[in-house]
Amino acid sequence: MHSRLAAGASYERGLLMKQMRMFESAIEHFEKAALDPAYAGKSHVQIALCLKAAGHDEAAVTAFRQAATDPELSPDDRRHIFYHLGRTLESLGRYAESLETYGRVRQEDPEFLDVARRIKLLSSGNGGPVPQTSGSWQAWMITTLKPQMAALFDQTGHW
Repeated sequence: MHSRLAAGASYERGLLMKQMRMFESAIEHFEKAALDPAYAGKSHVQIALCLKAAGHDEAAVTAFRQAATDPELSPDDRRHIFYHLGRTLESLGRYAESLETYGRVRQEDPEFLDVARRIKLLSSGNGGPVPQTSGSWQAWMITTLKPQMAALFDQTGHW
């Protein structure tokens, strides 16, 4: 029981540090929280988001992949993780891996966000990233974050 409380407190502190853009400190707290299986998946997602926000996309790929292995996550959460893994791979110019990841999402939900469009454009051979669409990142984050945090991200424009 005590470790679950400690993990929850570490997770909440991590969210606060992330909100203040103190990514290294946030990652430390999320890593502590991830030691508890109940917080592992969502902590690794937060680690990936911190790494991505700090410009460490390669490390974010690893964290997204680790998050996706958590058996406690819902299928919808897993689709969002794979979608953002695909977006991160795309930003790194790893288009074949990105296509494979998007294909996995489309298998489960053909209408998921803009996956079909991304697959079509990446498969066309243009060799570049798909233009960004607004709202996809925010939609998922709003459903997984506390309302006040989502409002803060809306105000600052830092998703």
